[in-house]
Amino acid sequence: MIFHIGIFLWSVAFFLGTKFVAAQQYGSFWGGYAFSIALLSVLALVSANKITKHLRNSFLPLFLAFSMPSLLLLVDSPTEKTIVAFIGAGMYYLGFLALYRIRHAPTDRTARSFLSISMLSVLFFFYSAAFGFYLNFAVPLWTLTLVFGIGSFGAAYQTLSASLRGDRKRVALYSFAIAFGTAEISWLISFWPFGYLTAGAAMLLFFYIPWDMANSLFLGTLSRKRTVQYLLVTVLLLGLLLWSAPWRLQV
Repeated sequence: MIFHIGIFLWSVAFFLGTKFVAAQQYGSFWGGYAFSIALLSVLALVSANKITKHLRNSFLPLFLAFSMPSLLLLVDSPTEKTIVAFIGAGMYYLGFLALYRIRHAPTDRTARSFLSISMLSVLFFFYSAAFGFYLNFAVPLWTLTLVFGIGSFGAAYQTLSASLRGDRKRVALYSFAIAFGTAEISWLISFWPFGYLTAGAAMLLFFYIPWDMANSLFLGTLSRKRTVQYLLVTVLLLGLLLWSAPWRLQV
């Protein structure tokens, strides 16, 4: 099953909510920004409770709720804002579809794949939005690292729980380790002369490698050969990213 009418309708509601946020002109910037996040967050919490019957499954949609207003601030074209809203709604649908299927069939590998794809896409939005907000507003660096750490922990815990069910303490420990490492990397990346999209892609790469290793460990597929492959792929992808990205001096 790849289509669920209820999840589709909630995704349409999220798309319309994002479009509403993009079209508004607020007298107070911070007041409007807080209202936008609150509106999308309430929608995420209500839909999570209706679809999966558990509020803990609202991690990923909440990340979108926090990311979309920031991303929309960084995009000027109305057409591009519509595209961002459409992609966000697609990730919203895919994530909830995966969580719904896992709730009814915990061993569904297709649902786990959907959840991983949705999580990585949402994290790219989340990292890019947070870094773009940091670059354009007077946000302390410790706030950026804290936000990245919290987001990484939530995403790791949400997805790793699907691979290692019944051992919440172990999942929490691995998720905390991944989040701590990601937060430290975000501090390092803050000194790089790159834009927010490049920083978001780099952060996603640094998150993905330890997360996928932990996921492979839980599933019993991790080996020495695969670990070496992880390291080589990391170096290769990071090199390509730095080579192709525009370098910008931060002043």
